[in-house]
Order: sequence, then structure tokens, then C-alpha cells
Amino acid sequence: MKALVWNGTIALTLLAGMGAAGAASVRSAGFDGLTDAQRQEIWQGVSKQATNESSPAGFKAAVGEAVPGSIKTEPLPGDVSAKVPAVKSYDFAMLQNQVLILDPSSKKIVDILSR
Repeated sequence: MKALVWNGTIALTLLAGMGAAGAASVRSAGFDGLTDAQRQEIWQGVSKQATNESSPAGFKAAVGEAVPGSIKTEPLPGDVSAKVPAVKSYDFAMLQNQVLILDPSSKKIVDILSR
């Protein structure tokens, strides 16, 4: 019985620690296979050089949505692509403190990174 209580206490402690660690990381929706460290690399590399634009009227950023032509898009910086090769062929836009990862041919959002 003591072992069961002890194991339950350990499990709860681990779960609580994971939740606290996740709160400080970059949140993402959409792009499978990226680690938290890779998401952080993308955020840091892009957010320090990008212009943070306002959202055009009526546009709500969501995975699968195409961005309007009025939003400035750029290829991901070379240092970001070197550290996270999975996103090498993608573009990005910085919109209302969110990094939008875009398919360059369709301008559709494949991932959204936010703090």
C-alpha cells in the first residue's frame, strides 16, 4: 500500500513539473515533429528580426488559412533553417506577437508559434 501511495506521489510530482516547464515554452499548433527546443529556436531567430504587424481587418490567423497579400512574408532566416532543417523550405510572417510558419506556394499557415 505504501508503494502505491509513493508511486502516485512521484507521478503527480512529475506531471506538475512538466506543466510548469511547458508554460514557459513556445506554444504551437499544427506542425508535427518539432521539439520544444526547435520551436524556441524558430521563435528566437525570427522574432528578433521580424516586424510585428497588426492583423488586417477580418483576418484571424489559424492553421490551414491563407494569409492576405497585405501581410509581409519572408523566407525563414538561414540560421534558423540551419538549426531546424525541417522548416528550411517555409516562409514566415510575424503577426500580433505570433510567428506564422507558411507554405510558400499557397501562403497557407502550417503552424503558429506564440509565447
